[in-house]
Amino acid sequence: MAPLPENYSLVYLLYLYLWPFWMFKDVTRGTLLERAAAYRHNREKRVFLPGYIVKWSIIFALLLCLCMYFEEAARNSANLTFSCTVLACGAGILATTALVVTIVICIGHLLLTHWER
Repeated sequence: MAPLPENYSLVYLLYLYLWPFWMFKDVTRGTLLERAAAYRHNREKRVFLPGYIVKWSIIFALLLCLCMYFEEAARNSANLTFSCTVLACGAGILATTALVVTIVICIGHLLLTHWER
């Protein structure tokens, strides 16, 4: 594998590390042969999806722990109740988003693994 160019930003590299859908091709466009080639390409790339599932599961677990930490801090602190509650809500929303991304990646992996076209 060729080394990455040095001019990639950290945000772009983080995008490549966390978002698996950049490596897949659209199978709804093109001629019949182009769509079949895109589907074969996607089936070849499905082997990378379990790694992304693990990454997003870890992100979900960390955000859920952060949500529970802020909830506990809101219960124990009279001065910071509102702030901790808002932070707990934000962490909960992000955890829900991470769970949805994990489910979508799982479904994509299952479809590409078990559904023959």
